[in-house]
Amino acid sequence: MRKLWCLLAALMLLALLTTAVSADSTAVTSMRTDCAVEADGACTVTLEFTVNFAQGTKEFEIPISSAARDVQCVGASYRLVSGTGCKLLRLEGSFSGPMTLTVSYRLAETVTDDGSSQEFLVHLLYPYWSCPILRYEATVRLPGRFDSLPVFLSGYYGDLIDNYMDITIEDGSIHAVLNEKQTLQDHEAMSVQLQLPEGFFDLRFLAGKTAAVDKLLFFGLLLLTALYWAVFLRNLPILPKRQAMPPEGGNAGEIPFVLTDRDPDLALMVVQWASLGYLTITRARRGSVFLTRLMDMDTERKRFEGEIFRTLFSRSERCDVRSAEYLKARRTAVEKTKKFWQNRVYDPKAGATVFLRLLAAAAGLVLCLACFDLCVASKSWRWFVILPLTLTGAVACWLVQQLGGFLLRRHSLRTALLAVLAAAFLLLTGKYGGLNALMLLNLAVQLTVGFLVRCGGRRTKGGAALGAELLGYRRYLLSTPSEQLCSHLEADPQFFYRVLPYADALQIGRLFAGSFDGARLENCDWLLWEGKELHSAPAFYNRYRSLTASLRGERDPAARRQSHPKRAPVSTRTAPPTRRNPGARPGSAGRRSAADRGRTAAGRGRTPTRRSTDRRGGRR
Repeated sequence: MRKLWCLLAALMLLALLTTAVSADSTAVTSMRTDCAVEADGACTVTLEFTVNFAQGTKEFEIPISSAARDVQCVGASYRLVSGTGCKLLRLEGSFSGPMTLTVSYRLAETVTDDGSSQEFLVHLLYPYWSCPILRYEATVRLPGRFDSLPVFLSGYYGDLIDNYMDITIEDGSIHAVLNEKQTLQDHEAMSVQLQLPEGFFDLRFLAGKTAAVDKLLFFGLLLLTALYWAVFLRNLPILPKRQAMPPEGGNAGEIPFVLTDRDPDLALMVVQWASLGYLTITRARRGSVFLTRLMDMDTERKRFEGEIFRTLFSRSERCDVRSAEYLKARRTAVEKTKKFWQNRVYDPKAGATVFLRLLAAAAGLVLCLACFDLCVASKSWRWFVILPLTLTGAVACWLVQQLGGFLLRRHSLRTALLAVLAAAFLLLTGKYGGLNALMLLNLAVQLTVGFLVRCGGRRTKGGAALGAELLGYRRYLLSTPSEQLCSHLEADPQFFYRVLPYADALQIGRLFAGSFDGARLENCDWLLWEGKELHSAPAFYNRYRSLTASLRGERDPAARRQSHPKRAPVSTRTAPPTRRNPGARPGSAGRRSAADRGRTAAGRGRTPTRRSTDRRGGRR
């Protein structure tokens, strides 16, 4: 009797262990793989399977191809993560018992062409299933009939897996069913391979067909860019030489060309000549800007400056910035300034910075071509989409280069925003094309090229010294405390107005004006402006920006709003009264009263006159 009880206890213990093991095991009871192959080699894969989850299962992963797109899962919520050589659909939650799931995705490329034949290859199972598959069948539907035999490959059985499957071929379809007595173990993999004659698939518009060549061209152009810079444009870095004065005899309008190899700026030349007493600038209420010569320019300035100055006033003592004389002077300023400084600053044997930028942009163009070739669908219309997008990528690379030299070049906020958007466009292009690392390299190259050409090409010894002085003066204006800069106003009340053109040419005009915030400035000697006098540096800087925009022929909405204020209706029976300047005080003398007396008349082009009004606004 005792032996009987021991036997029963052993049987109960064995039953409990068996139940525990079966409760901890998860298995795919049945699975069906359907592959619908299109004429261009694209394939839609659908997995239909039933999983019997063990009790307490918290997570389950479904491996699919790493090139899968348009992934969908019906039957459960999932999170797509990256695995080793594949993507994983990770199901998270609490699972128990049987559950039927349907997973579908699309493969853009399943065919390779060696010139004489085509090979079709699709993976039915990936080797990351964590449970066995008890029953399995697969169907592959091709776009036409074929004569060759398919080859099934397995991770465990190799090419002998077809010995355990029933395979039928009918009307371009391959149907394979695993034997009932055979199961697929966990981490099993399976694929089908088929050799087909040339032309079975139409691969003329196959995605990624030019990607390999584009990558080689990308690296080749990068190498050519680096060699061109090393041979023709390599230059020692310009180290700022701190100094408290601008270069002797320099002109603010020359700085764009001398420092960054851009066109000289006649507007800055005119403003500096005005600060030196050669002319005055008058801004009328309607936005017209006039230059009035006060004295001739002789040999105290550079010869080409005298030629530009004489071109401005070739017809009269007064020049309208919209006249033909001013436009001619602008062209003369660019031509004469470049001719004077070209061989003094830049090595005549050096290469062109624009060619270096074009090489870098060409490298970005071929990389964008590879990305769009990989991500645009394999359709007949794909190249009508790829080519415009590729050209857009090249323009984006050119804009990104602007960021590299942004601190030393005059760019609008709109240009900066466009450059940032261009960088974002390139990053998205690399992401969707699957070339993130190469696109990051491309962005780094574009920014580096922009930084290298920010100060122009290879310089002469004198050009490097002049650049160091300009950068040193820029650093001085940036790093000097505000109190120290404002102290110069005691000895020279016009200090701010004299230095402002240099600060503007060095791209720190607003920061320089901010250093004088809180200080009361004297009236500007050389600027006659219809309206309220300004004694605040930031406010004057805004007016200065409007002035230089007019001198450059640019549109300035803020200046246009100020130059067309709303006026009260005027009676047609009596003449409109002359408004007094609210800032004028009886008995005031000096430059301000003279400016007030002549401002309106100068803006209208006739001799100043005085006219008084009674309290009602009528004439006396």
